[in-house]
Amino acid sequence: KSAIVLHMLRRLVGDDAFFRGVRRFYLASRFQKVGTEEFRAAIEAETGRSFERFFDRWSRGSGLPRMTFSYRVDGPEVVLHAEQLGEVFDFPLTVTLRYADRKSTDIVFPITDRAVELRVPLTGALRRAEISKNDGALAVIEKNQGRTP
Repeated sequence: KSAIVLHMLRRLVGDDAFFRGVRRFYLASRFQKVGTEEFRAAIEAETGRSFERFFDRWSRGSGLPRMTFSYRVDGPEVVLHAEQLGEVFDFPLTVTLRYADRKSTDIVFPITDRAVELRVPLTGALRRAEISKNDGALAVIEKNQGRTP
């Protein structure tokens, strides 16, 4: 579980901030006994954001987020919508936009609240938006995964 949690954190904060945090953690803690709290502090210092809930849920908890996913086209954009049904977790969700011309684009959708929307500019006629099967996120998708009116 540790490796996938670190991968999710990296995708949530981005490569640059994640690796700056890892370097900060390494330089500050060489030859010392350290743990999750010191790593969290290094990531928070590099991002300027609190990750208390992320580390609490993923390192000390045993549950998984439960959520619904839907989308709608609004003019030149697609609006992605995710809603968590139980405890609120922080995690990245990869959504694949499939276009009529058979091209596709993967979008990292940060899920950081009970209900989250993300507007993404379209590059063509959208056929569908779906949660990527290669996502690697630990989440249970409930109910409708599809288009909303």
